[in-house]
Amino acid sequence: MKRVILGIWLLTLSLSGMAQTKAMKVESPIVTEKDFVWYVEQKEAWKEQTQRNPKDETAWLNYYHAAHYMGWWGNNSDSVVRQVMSEMKQAIPDTYTYNFCAYRAVGTGHVEETDGDKYAEAALAKLPDEMEFFDYDQWVCYLAMKGYESRMAQMAKRYFDSGIYSENVLRYGYNELAGMDADGIYIGSGDTSIIPKWLIQDGMGKHKDKTIVAVPFLAVKEYRAWLNKKLDIQLPELEDGGYEDYQAFERAALQTIIDKYGSKVYFSATTPSSLREPWEKNLYNEGLLLKYSKKRYDNLAVKRRNVEDRYMLEYLLVSFRPDWTSGQRLSANYAVLLADLLPYYEKHDQKRYDWLMRRLMGGISNTSFSEEKKQEYMNVLMHD
Repeated sequence: MKRVILGIWLLTLSLSGMAQTKAMKVESPIVTEKDFVWYVEQKEAWKEQTQRNPKDETAWLNYYHAAHYMGWWGNNSDSVVRQVMSEMKQAIPDTYTYNFCAYRAVGTGHVEETDGDKYAEAALAKLPDEMEFFDYDQWVCYLAMKGYESRMAQMAKRYFDSGIYSENVLRYGYNELAGMDADGIYIGSGDTSIIPKWLIQDGMGKHKDKTIVAVPFLAVKEYRAWLNKKLDIQLPELEDGGYEDYQAFERAALQTIIDKYGSKVYFSATTPSSLREPWEKNLYNEGLLLKYSKKRYDNLAVKRRNVEDRYMLEYLLVSFRPDWTSGQRLSANYAVLLADLLPYYEKHDQKRYDWLMRRLMGGISNTSFSEEKKQEYMNVLMHD
């Protein structure tokens, strides 16, 4: 009898422990990075909320995001996401939230339908008055990808004005653009490489002479048509075939831009090396960007000019509020990209050396990284 009572007590304790998992807002790893276990726990917590109130769109959105981000750790969550979408379709089929998630699910293959545009436009027709990160991020990308320049500009302006976007990511993006020549062409591939540039251009009205090329969008016919008109070029058509794989097409498209614009072309230093590989020998580090040039030149002199005259680095000294995970990484990344200037300044300009070192160290120390991780970045600044 005691064993039975003990077993019931342990089971009750176990269930109460599970029930204590608090449903918390699921944010993008770009904003706040969590581990796989956290997303699994949140998926269950938000699933319970949807069962309690099947019309709760906030619960469904978080349930979906938790399931979606489980897959970021290499775990096969496809069946889980499909189940979430099936349940959501039954509960809230005509809502903004369902159409928002269905559009994303089309892109990841988690719904049977293949026409993502119908979900996107249905969601855009039901936009909430108070939009959040996911709303702005998804729709500014959709509108840009489809070549809807005017609508995208309006969304980007609204996104910027909302104050939601990370100030550190915006400042890093601003510095990237500030280091470019007039009418330059910026090539990037990640969310935090591309989106802040649109907000700076359409929200702040700055650096509008630069063209932002989102490499992942080159696969989209409508985006290629927009870029062809914007740059007065003729990009290859993916649908025509003749390419060994998608990477070969992507490189052919970028080569078309480089062939016409040459030294006007810049790659973000954060782009994967595999993307830059065909042109690596012609790329010169000018600070935060890599500039294409057929001829050798004194790129370190340009790098010093950018640091001394164009980049705004004061924000690295003090952090007044917690920032996105991605913003912290970019702030620390200044140390990686600009450390090679320190030996020159130490030899020729001690005052400038002290000035730059203080800012680079601030960009590291003001992160929430572990002390071990901070030390790894600090070690980059130590030179013989």
